[in-house]
Formats: sequence, C-alpha cells, structure tokens
Amino acid sequence: MTLPQTSDSETAVIAHIQSKPEGVLQSDLWKELGVDSRTCSRVLKKLEEGGYIKREKYRKASIRTYLVRIVKADKTIDPMLLLAGGVIVPCVACEEECNVEHCKMLEDWVYELVFSEVE
Repeated sequence: MTLPQTSDSETAVIAHIQSKPEGVLQSDLWKELGVDSRTCSRVLKKLEEGGYIKREKYRKASIRTYLVRIVKADKTIDPMLLLAGGVIVPCVACEEECNVEHCKMLEDWVYELVFSEVE
C-alpha cells in the first residue's frame, strides 16, 4: 500500500501493525511503540479515516479495546491499463535487463499510447 505524506509516528504505527498479520490490540500497541495512549489513538483515528487500518471492538474478560489490522489493498488491475493501441506493454514479458529511461520497446509503446489517446 502506498501512503501519502505521513508523519514519522504514522509510519511507525503502520510498520508495526504490518509486522503483525493477525493484528495488534490497541491497548498493547501504544506500549510497544513507547508512545502515550492519547497520541496512539489520534494516529489510529487518522489512519482509519484514511482507509489504511481497520479497528474492531475487542472484549475479553475485563479488557475493552480494539483489534487493529492493516486494510488489504485491492490488487486487481484493469487489463486495459496494459494496452496501448491494442498492444500490451512490452515490460510484461520482457526478459531484457534494461534501464527503463532508455528502453526502445517501452518508448515505442508509450508513443503508441499517446497517439492512441489523441485520436
């Protein structure tokens, strides 16, 4: 997942949550990160509103907190994005080790894309 500009605290929270695929309890998260609970709550609220994490109510014995997990990005790609003028992007099946800034096949494909958009 690509994030817009984030503060260091948001980046640290995201990295920590990503390292725990099963999720992490919010009551443990702030302790593990060494920040106060209020700061952690604010960062989590901002990340949740941005759609980067999800918080689920968690209750066990006398513990009432949230289970925090990363939201998985939708990885489906529109196949039409790989086409230009009916030609698939050459990088899909390319076995060359090239610098994309100097790749003739990619350059031709981009020109085809530009000209097909103009028409």
